[in-house]
Amino acid sequence: MGLPADQISPGEHVVLEMREHWKHLLGAMVVCLAALVGLVIVLQLSPSSGFLAWLDTAGWLAFAGVVLVFGAWPALGWWNRTYTLTNERLATRSGIIRRRGRDIPLTRVNDVAFDQGLTDRLAGCGTLRVSAASEEGTVVLKDIPHVHAVALRMNELVRALGDRGRG
Repeated sequence: MGLPADQISPGEHVVLEMREHWKHLLGAMVVCLAALVGLVIVLQLSPSSGFLAWLDTAGWLAFAGVVLVFGAWPALGWWNRTYTLTNERLATRSGIIRRRGRDIPLTRVNDVAFDQGLTDRLAGCGTLRVSAASEEGTVVLKDIPHVHAVALRMNELVRALGDRGRG
């Protein structure tokens, strides 16, 4: 997960590796479950012979298409979206075919904040907002598990780097 060893500089070490909470996939799971119910209905109602016997095949093809587009693709996106906090930076990586990444040096972090809605509190996750002194501004990381602990750890690292720079 996270950053490969060749992307970590000497003296840098990984503090936290994260991925979005699995609740991020709930919508995809519901759509796939609905597709399964639809497939069962089509298989039960379609005749085994005659003019409409092709409905079984059409049902299976539709089910496979829905699962690939609304289930497997979002799951792959979730799996490939990682957030890595090291003692020097916050690294975000995402993308299935085309990879994207952003590294924010902790020395440039101005503020770390989090938001939690009711469902986030129940699931134990939240949205982390990291404000950096850059053109890009604030990075928003949604559905971060244990968002309180992550924000606390990031604040500790930022403070330690600030103290080391002054001392």
